[in-house]
Formats: sequence, C-alpha cells, structure tokens
Amino acid sequence: MENNKFYKFIRRAIRPVTNFLWPVKIVNANKFYEGKGIYVCNHYTMLDPVPFVTELFEDKFNVLMKEESMHIPVLGKILHKVGTIPVQREEADLRAIKKCLGVLRNDEPLIVFPEGTRNKSGNNQLLEFKDGVAMFALKTKSPIIPMVYSRPIKTFRKTYLLIGEPIYLDEYFNDNFKEIRGVVTDKLKLTMQNMISELDNMLCDKKQMKKLLKSQKAELKQIRKQNKLEYKQKLMLNKPEEE
Repeated sequence: MENNKFYKFIRRAIRPVTNFLWPVKIVNANKFYEGKGIYVCNHYTMLDPVPFVTELFEDKFNVLMKEESMHIPVLGKILHKVGTIPVQREEADLRAIKKCLGVLRNDEPLIVFPEGTRNKSGNNQLLEFKDGVAMFALKTKSPIIPMVYSRPIKTFRKTYLLIGEPIYLDEYFNDNFKEIRGVVTDKLKLTMQNMISELDNMLCDKKQMKKLLKSQKAELKQIRKQNKLEYKQKLMLNKPEEE
C-alpha cells in the first residue's frame, strides 16, 4: 500500500514536467484497460516507460528493466519503490522470472520491452524478440497488449504511441509449451511490426490524426467520469448504516 501511494505521488509530480519536455500523444487511449496482462512496446530510449507512468497506469507499475538502471543515482531509488523488476540480461535470471510470474498471477499488469535492449538501428524495423513474453503469457494465461512508438522520444518533439488490440492465446494453452513459445513470439513481432506501419500511415494525414485524438480524448474523459461515478456508488452501497 505504501508503494502504491508513493507511485501515485510520483505520477502526479512528474506529469506536468514530462509532458512539457517529452510530449507523447497516445492513439487509442480510450481503449486502454489497466489490469492483468503483459503490456509490450518497442524500445528506443530510457524515456520510453515515462508516458506509461504519466498517462496510462494509474494504480500499478510493474516494469522489467535492466539491473544497471537500478544503480543510477536518485533514479535507482525511485525505480525500486515504484514497482520496477530488475533483470540481469546476460543470464537466466530466475528471481526476475518468478517475480514477473507472481505479478501476473496476482492479476496485475506487467510491462516488458521484448527486444531486450534499445533499438538504435535508426529505422522502424524491430530487433529480434526474446521469448520471455510468450513464456509469461502461456504460463499465466495472460493477454498480451501490444504498443508501439512512432519514433524515439526527444525533448520538445511530438511522438505518438499506438495501443493495439489485446492478443489472447487461448488456442495455444493445450499445445506443447516449448514448441509454441517461438510461434507466439513470431506472431507478436509481426503484429507490432504491422502496427508500426499502421501508425506511419495514420501520421501521413496530420489533420485526421488530430481529429481522431480529439474524439478519443472526449470519449476517455467520459469513461473516467463514469468510472468515478461507479466507484462512488460502490462506496455508498458498502457504507455501514448509522444507528
């Protein structure tokens, strides 16, 4: 509970600054649902997780991140408190694997960058994917929610993040686990590569994109208003009667 409060404090504190310095527009934010699932994204810079904190995940933030990040002064201490799961990339980190499985089995979200490292190729082609996402999804029967950036986040430059439809793996749950991991990994990579192309095409018409974001923002505002109303009604129903 204490970590949850700290996360919400950090979220509110950094949001105005990060949105000013590194503006990211989220496409399909109105379809985003925070819950059990593996949220995956292409990876360009250390700033990639920032919009996840400020714009998407309001309650929980469990992200798999390289061990070295935890030793950065000040930032490392914050990462420890907000739900970061450090992983040693050069070996099979059993501790990190168990932690990730535990997060999903507790019906919480898990954020993973399946390329495993930052993509510095200078183009929109994804690097080879690690098969950890497939393993986590199959073992915990969790959906995979793909997301892609249009380009690296840079100071004072607008970037777009597209949220895709959840990928459900029910058809694979009875198959041979070792054999199907590769199939799921290839499917995920193809899906995200197609999403990058889709986002590129959408950005060819900036006026249409602006119109789309405006309508989605209005819908998201209405959804959040309804969620707050339902939450208040739930509190009233559970409120003990006065004697």
